[in-house]
Amino acid sequence: MRLFHLVVALIAVLIANSALAASLAGRLGLTGKAGALVPLQDSFVSSTSETRTGITAGGGLIYGITRSLAVEVDMTHSPQLDVEISGSKAYEAVLNDVAIGVQYRLFPDDRLVPFVGGGADFIKGSLKHAVTGAPYNLDWTEGGHLNFGLDFFLAKGIAFSTEGRFLFGFDGDVKSGGTKVGTYDPTSFIGTVGFRLIIPQRAF
Repeated sequence: MRLFHLVVALIAVLIANSALAASLAGRLGLTGKAGALVPLQDSFVSSTSETRTGITAGGGLIYGITRSLAVEVDMTHSPQLDVEISGSKAYEAVLNDVAIGVQYRLFPDDRLVPFVGGGADFIKGSLKHAVTGAPYNLDWTEGGHLNFGLDFFLAKGIAFSTEGRFLFGFDGDVKSGGTKVGTYDPTSFIGTVGFRLIIPQRAF
């Protein structure tokens, strides 16, 4: 019986707080996040056999155009991706992704707000030989992304956020001393968790 009463009380609290996600329309949000980047192409760098999953972190800004539609600018930084040839580590890659996109937020006034989105990406990085330490540049390339996720509002304007993002792009050039020596493919899946802070309108 106590368990039943506890469940009923919990449901009542959730219902009472179902409108924690005040409208994003006309408001600016700040996002911070961390997670993992999973390369979806084994040959991340041409002639390689496998690239390992690496950590990633980043953040950005989101601005509400309407209650459900928002624009966002986002950056993620992946500081170390191990690139292997025939099972042995050959390179360490660093990848940066700057994304501009739109987000559609379902049930924007509820405590739990699912969202989907997409946009354009600009990708750049660097590469270092694992043995010699020789540096290489990963030139800028362009692409796009599709993302989906959930914002769970812990308080009005403060949300725990989780997101999955498919990043796809054109092959970029790998250069050594300004000379092209190969290509890289940034296609990957990025999974992150973090927090989103929605700034009150009166703060502007």
